[in-house]
Amino acid sequence: MQGPIGRFWLIWLTALFALGLAVPAAAAVPLKACLTKLDPAASNAESLVRETASYDCTSKQTNFGSGDFAVQLRFAPLTSSPDDPLVFSHSSVWQGWQRVIFHYVDGTTTAVEFSSAEAAKFIVIGSTFQIEVPPRAALLDAIHVETRGSANWRGVLLGPQLLKRSEAAKHNSLLIALYAGFAGLSLALLAYNLALWRALRHRFQLYYCIMLAALAVYTFTSSGAAMLAMPWMDNNDRLRINYLLLIPAGVAALRFMIDYFGRDIFSNGLRRAIDWLSVLMIADSVAFAIFAPWFGSWLDGIYFWAGTVMLGLVFPLLYQAWRARAQHFWFFVLAWTAPIIASLFRAGHAMGLVEYNFWLDNGNLIALSIESLLSTVLIVARLRGLSVERDQARAGERSALRLANSDPLTGLLNRRSFIALAVARVQPHRLLLIDLDHFKAINDKLGHDTGDDVLRRVAKTIQMIRPSDSLAVRLGGEEFALLIPMSRISECPPEMVLEAVRRCEMPLDWRVTVSLGHAEGRVDSDEAWRRLYRLADSALYRAKSDGRDRACRATDFTEIAAA
Repeated sequence: MQGPIGRFWLIWLTALFALGLAVPAAAAVPLKACLTKLDPAASNAESLVRETASYDCTSKQTNFGSGDFAVQLRFAPLTSSPDDPLVFSHSSVWQGWQRVIFHYVDGTTTAVEFSSAEAAKFIVIGSTFQIEVPPRAALLDAIHVETRGSANWRGVLLGPQLLKRSEAAKHNSLLIALYAGFAGLSLALLAYNLALWRALRHRFQLYYCIMLAALAVYTFTSSGAAMLAMPWMDNNDRLRINYLLLIPAGVAALRFMIDYFGRDIFSNGLRRAIDWLSVLMIADSVAFAIFAPWFGSWLDGIYFWAGTVMLGLVFPLLYQAWRARAQHFWFFVLAWTAPIIASLFRAGHAMGLVEYNFWLDNGNLIALSIESLLSTVLIVARLRGLSVERDQARAGERSALRLANSDPLTGLLNRRSFIALAVARVQPHRLLLIDLDHFKAINDKLGHDTGDDVLRRVAKTIQMIRPSDSLAVRLGGEEFALLIPMSRISECPPEMVLEAVRRCEMPLDWRVTVSLGHAEGRVDSDEAWRRLYRLADSALYRAKSDGRDRACRATDFTEIAAA
């Protein structure tokens, strides 16, 4: 996420944030809602426009429970001109039917009504209903809203306001740009992270993609865009879908958090609590989608109380990650602070602790954009850390393998690894067995430390002169060996080995020589290897018998030919 790509994401996020700040700039007239409950059998609701005594303007709307309601909105008289008429706007809630009656100072009224199935005619991006006020010569002085089948889980009429059509159009355009920007960001991040997951297959990547996909689809439905794309959709069905989509996003977010930091750092009790709560919320959301509005109040209450508890579990998760000194902890907190705060406010509104406002429905867009982008940066950082850990592990494995296969004093291959590598070769080779002359005298006169130094210098000399595809080994004690392909023997004749050791600078200017025996043959089986070794060993014995500091070749031509 550095360089041009990182700057691109930063510019995109900055643009979204700027759009978010600009959205609520419309000069709207907020309206005070006064509420009364209707008799289900009442039919002459227009008469309630002229009545004020039965309306309650102070109690919380949710105190009235579900049912049929009349809402009265009174304000200083306003003009709805034909050139730029007024628009009545309010947030979408669960209801079966609504009628809006506009009252003018001359006593005349006009009405607009629609059912939940017809709500797409009036819904706009941001999940609000916007109904144009018919222009009249007389001033508009009141609005009466009659609603049937209101669930009233958050309120009967939320966020009512009046604004001019030009202001509403500007407001809507900014919201469309904001949601389109979030949609583009979500799709880009989803494609990017799915590609990473397909390549690397880390579980936290999959949970992040599930979370991002669920949030993207949830935004599509909760914003009202789904009804604009599918005008046949019932608004209450859209709300059912919202309940179904938000839970997978929350569950995937917690799973992402656990697997991102590492499951081992979290307690079993906390992980089990998240598992059971996830099952409860999924079951509750499915039940709500099937049965609402029946048992809707209970199911909605369980949904948001369980959701609040799930949100609260983020804090012990963060605490345990902090205690474990998890990598990227503070950057994770930075990325998740905005959506956590937005979710807390939404939970507070669901429990009646926070009044409704524009940002409750739309502010989470900015929060989710921040979280989605920064979480992708977190994923990249985590993947880089995993890559470093993997490289270190591989380097450790290679180092351990070298230690297991090499002689600790000289660094050459040890006997076991040498034989394992030698027998795997199929082409003919020359085997040179090299033994230091009078090495016991070196240890006795100069000490074992000096003797070890001599062995290291001889080993280094052998390494320097051997062909690249040959094998060099310390067979044990003062005995070394070289296995050279026949195609490369001209590069390292036995006399070169003898001369190189003679010329090697030794401790205390001690003169060191070696005796060498060599033979040629195949090493493609254990039997062939043992035969070749026996021939070279016989030649070495003859070199020592003939006076040392010399090379002898095996002369048993019959056995060589058989090899």
